[in-house]
Amino acid sequence: MADEAARWLVIGGGSKAGIYRACPIFPCGRSTPPLPIAIECESETEARQLHRIFQQTLKTLPPEPSAADILTAFQHAETVRNFFPDGTRDFYAVAIGAPAAATHRTGAERSKGSFTHHSYRHTQSFWEALAFMIVKGQDMRMPPLLTPAELAQDDAGGVGPLEEAFHQNLHLGSPSPTLATTTTPTGTSRSSSLHERHYDNPITPGRHAPEAYPTSSCTSSSAMPIVYIHVRNLGGVVSSHHHISQPSAEDRAQARRLGEAGARYVLAHGYSSSDIATIVQIYRRNASTEPFALQLAALGMALAEATYLGDPIYM
Repeated sequence: MADEAARWLVIGGGSKAGIYRACPIFPCGRSTPPLPIAIECESETEARQLHRIFQQTLKTLPPEPSAADILTAFQHAETVRNFFPDGTRDFYAVAIGAPAAATHRTGAERSKGSFTHHSYRHTQSFWEALAFMIVKGQDMRMPPLLTPAELAQDDAGGVGPLEEAFHQNLHLGSPSPTLATTTTPTGTSRSSSLHERHYDNPITPGRHAPEAYPTSSCTSSSAMPIVYIHVRNLGGVVSSHHHISQPSAEDRAQARRLGEAGARYVLAHGYSSSDIATIVQIYRRNASTEPFALQLAALGMALAEATYLGDPIYM
């Protein structure tokens, strides 16, 4: 098992690139090359994963890339920009200091040393932290946090492949027999495990009312409204939506970190933004399904469900 103590990932800079226990010192300042830069990671596993993501983009750069070259490459690499979903971690990006790195608050304050023009920025955007270090803290050279194309997609409500898959998995038809309450020969009601875990919800009819469910299309006028999606936290279903609702752009971006299968699962199952972020973080910290599932189970998710989610993610 990899050591879970903090590690420093250095990207670019030729022989200086690598993973370190302590951040190496290298020249900084507006006249220095844009690379290398250092990033403090929570574990060696996270550092290795981030290294693999960066390498895919760094290989496309010229031998001595300019800051503009690097920013353009990273800006078009969603795997780099969204490695840490916005709002899930605090970054203190030190542009001028020792070390010049994306670190925590104490590290940023200590990095001042004897620097006259010490410069760092606090942000919860990994992309902004990267860009700030690459341009050496020069605000006039900072790229946009969102491109015109991204803003246009949000304004137009653009539907991408991930959202199309989300809608394909939510069929607005008759209630599924595995979710609908049915009447047993003894007259008692039976429901799925999801209903057994459902909290009291004023918009959800009581499950002991089998007559509310249609037995044929002729009774559709008196049928219970179809549930479009259940809203979940890690402990189970907390509410149900009987109207069409779409995941937010932020939720889709977070979910993509889990791969196509994982993203479709968490979006179709209605996990909240904070819980998607938690699932992504736990995924990043582990290399296989077993520890991933156990850590989610410790937070309330059923172990069987966490294992089912982890298997396609780690394939």
